[in-house]
Amino acid sequence: MKAKDIIELMNNWAPAELVDKWDNTGFQIGNHEKEVKRIIIALDLDDKVYKRALDGEFHMIITHHPIIFKPISSITTSTYKERLLFNLIQKDIVVYNAHTNLDRTHKGVNDELAKLLGLKNLEVLELVEEGDIGYGRVGDIEEQSLRDYLTFVKERLNTEFLIVYGDLERTVKRVAVCGGSGSGLIYDAYKRGASIYITGDIKYHDAQYGAELGLTIVDAGHYHTEKVILPVIKEYLEKNTQDHILIEVWREPSPSYGMF
Repeated sequence: MKAKDIIELMNNWAPAELVDKWDNTGFQIGNHEKEVKRIIIALDLDDKVYKRALDGEFHMIITHHPIIFKPISSITTSTYKERLLFNLIQKDIVVYNAHTNLDRTHKGVNDELAKLLGLKNLEVLELVEEGDIGYGRVGDIEEQSLRDYLTFVKERLNTEFLIVYGDLERTVKRVAVCGGSGSGLIYDAYKRGASIYITGDIKYHDAQYGAELGLTIVDAGHYHTEKVILPVIKEYLEKNTQDHILIEVWREPSPSYGMF
């Protein structure tokens, strides 16, 4: 199967028109006519993923976060990013990303996160102009203590740690979630009646704002709230590719998500 056919499948799921105006994502490196038999899927593309792609003779890398985000003025071997790009091009590895379009679309990052955390009667947290799609999700769970629900969240996300801002002794029955960096949707979570909001990359003043609204905010980490989409991409491609393609999911987080 050619790279362009796999890209078309991804674009059918997460259309380019859903890419946010500040984002840069899609088909970024390689020959769209290249025959692809082996794909590796990762959240980010770094040296470890590149080395695995090389060792495993993978023809294509699909990531959530784009490797080329800001404009670049050169591709040399003098810096980490340029060297990585140089090597990918030299080794003829196709690179495709689906970022904000996969966050916003149906059955994308946020639907999968909400489903994993047991939310029912889902609504979009922040709608975009195109209709009933957008960032984040809000929904209902069976009423329970927040401490019990957070134990469930840790198990479902397979993480040892959550950072919690606000009242831990409350009960919870309405939950808002946003994969990745969702501090901009704190007021949306409050407005839609959530008692807790689960996302990543919460800063001190974000937590203060949530407290002012009476919202308990849970920072589960950028990586842990987005890694949930990787096996879904694998399942989608396996279901929709007629040729036999080997697909591997890279599950190791980048070093910035380590805990000591």
